[in-house]
Amino acid sequence: MFKSVSRLISNNFYVILGILIGLYISSLLSDGLEPLCAKNESFSFPKNEAIKNRAVPKVNLPKKSSASPKKSKLVRPRYYSTELGIREKLFVGIFSSEEKVNTQAVHLNKTISHLVDQIKFFITAQYKLKSKFNLSGLVEFTDTRAKYRPFQVLKYIGDNFVQDYDYYFLANDYTFINAHKLNDLVKKISVSMDVYLGSPITDGSYCNLDAGIILSNSVVKAVREHLEWCVINAISEDHSENIGRCVHHSIGLTCQESLQGQTLHTFKLKHFELNRHLFELSKRDDFNEAITIHPILQSDNFYLLNAYFLKQRLAEVKREIDSLSEDLTEVWPPGQRPGAKPATRFDLPRQYYFNMTHMFFPDDFTNVRPHSKVDLKDIENIIEEVKVRFQAENSKKFQYRRLINGYRTFDLSRGMDYVLDLGFRDLTTGKEVVKRFEVCKPLGKVEFVPVPYVTENSRVTIILPVQETEVEPALEFLQGYSSAIMDRKEKTFLMLALLYQSESSNKGTDDVFYEMKNFATRTTNKYKNEDMKIAWVSIRWPAWPTALKMESFKSLDFAVVDLALKKIGLESLVLVLDAHTNISSDFLNRVRMNTIPNVQIFSPIPFRQYNPKISQASNFEVNKNGGHFDKEEYKYVSFYGKDYVNARKQHQHLLPIVRVDNDIGDVLAEQYRGFAGTIFEMFVKFGGDLHAMRATEMGLKVKYREQSGADRCNLFLGNPSQLGRLLVSKMGEISELSQN
Repeated sequence: MFKSVSRLISNNFYVILGILIGLYISSLLSDGLEPLCAKNESFSFPKNEAIKNRAVPKVNLPKKSSASPKKSKLVRPRYYSTELGIREKLFVGIFSSEEKVNTQAVHLNKTISHLVDQIKFFITAQYKLKSKFNLSGLVEFTDTRAKYRPFQVLKYIGDNFVQDYDYYFLANDYTFINAHKLNDLVKKISVSMDVYLGSPITDGSYCNLDAGIILSNSVVKAVREHLEWCVINAISEDHSENIGRCVHHSIGLTCQESLQGQTLHTFKLKHFELNRHLFELSKRDDFNEAITIHPILQSDNFYLLNAYFLKQRLAEVKREIDSLSEDLTEVWPPGQRPGAKPATRFDLPRQYYFNMTHMFFPDDFTNVRPHSKVDLKDIENIIEEVKVRFQAENSKKFQYRRLINGYRTFDLSRGMDYVLDLGFRDLTTGKEVVKRFEVCKPLGKVEFVPVPYVTENSRVTIILPVQETEVEPALEFLQGYSSAIMDRKEKTFLMLALLYQSESSNKGTDDVFYEMKNFATRTTNKYKNEDMKIAWVSIRWPAWPTALKMESFKSLDFAVVDLALKKIGLESLVLVLDAHTNISSDFLNRVRMNTIPNVQIFSPIPFRQYNPKISQASNFEVNKNGGHFDKEEYKYVSFYGKDYVNARKQHQHLLPIVRVDNDIGDVLAEQYRGFAGTIFEMFVKFGGDLHAMRATEMGLKVKYREQSGADRCNLFLGNPSQLGRLLVSKMGEISELSQN
């Protein structure tokens, strides 16, 4: 062993020597670098000395927290615009002074404040003197050092309005602003651009504040993060240079004269007597295209320029109206927009044929249907309008006789289109003349319908009735509910309605629901600090003949809800499900948004699974091969407890209210065995002004289960219409095979 090691060392002596020398040099270098690194860590820029020499005011910037953010439940904003980041278009900030607030600033405010989204006037005042000014939107700074004014303004905008506007326009109080053209300019620039737009100063790369400066939201945010540097390095009394220097350091931009084909045109006056020179200036294109004009030192000139440019804009609008009027065809009503042209033949809107009594093929399953009162009244009004107009244009030479053909099509872009073939009697010859008319009944003015404010933070109480024969699917539901709902910390309360037979035990391990109760207890303890809970209420059925199946009694659905509401409370948002459902978090959010107290209940149309042995679908997904939306299912419904109680009191003459377990026998009495009503039907009949909403719901899936009779056929094949279409197609295939 020793000889082999010595031989290995002798053969690789130079390699081992090189490794040792390398390690020694590496240790020397690391020892020498450590003190140098230590010195660099202790080195800092003498900021305090610079601030002291330059007398720079302290800029309070938001401090970034070093602690990791604490995870919390998402709180939805009150408005869609907040969540989607929708902002107003334009903020205008005017640099003014205490001496000019009641003159220059007031005139600017009167000419543009009603045309922009927000306007603020920034002045320096040693005391709080707002009471003596006749101007709103006034912002006062007590620091009288002029060169820091731009940074005070940018900090104020960044602290208060950085989330509210796309663009910020800054100018002086002696600059006239053509607000209409300014709005048109910013609307044509993409909000994703970094904008520092204006007119460059002479021999410089900064935008001139006298001509106005446009800053985008992104630029203001960047400047806000670097305000401390901007304050320290403010070496000029020129606001334009200080703003430009700060923008260049923050985001690397120099003054942009043009952006996306848009230019902030400005005009500098050389004459102060504008009354005498306005006629000459009106012939100059650069004056007429100007968005800002400066300097304006006489008060009347603001109103003179405002009147001139408004007259110019009115003339432009009139020319546009005349141009559009020439393109209008002879349509009725005049000016009605043409219908939308379909992209392909598959996008053609459906056309319905009608006469004065019936509508033909109103849907895929009906051949002919009598007119409702509303439809008939609408057709009569259309024919009357056409008849009156036609006879007025033809000096009453024709007499209306009848409607021969009628077609109507609903165009989402403009309204209801009618094509009418009307028969008239020619009063000179006595013969019938057929005339075709195309008429549009345009959509009315769009109105906002006020609705109560609802959020996705409401707590949903789920009532889940469980029969003794449904323990296995109920346990599957609980496991899915725990992982899909409770793990996401949704605000829910699951109330299990355990339905015992008359002789079943409910104590100890003999309890048929023993495993379910243990699962509920363990899960509740796991989330005891959250706003979630699983509880149960035991309901014992009375004895009844074994020939009668419990599932055949629709009245028991009311009994379960009647008894469960006593435990839940009347202020709760209640959702009724069963053990064969599969729900998602998105579904619960739609339940919260679509169920409104005293206004609306919600009945989701579930997606029911086909028999997986027949469909061969491995996963239970929403597609045409895996199942169908069961429009005949009304069992699943959500409502508020008070709304249920109010409707149930009026409904009790059809079915008695169940207040205790012993009352269940009353609803199982022989006179109620034929009761086929549902909770949804009760709300429709006795809900008063409550609106009943029905909608297909992808987040509510119903698993396939074996049933007998008609129910089995319905669950296996789909709804009756689907069954009918399937039978017709199969019969067609059989007939083709027989012919071949």
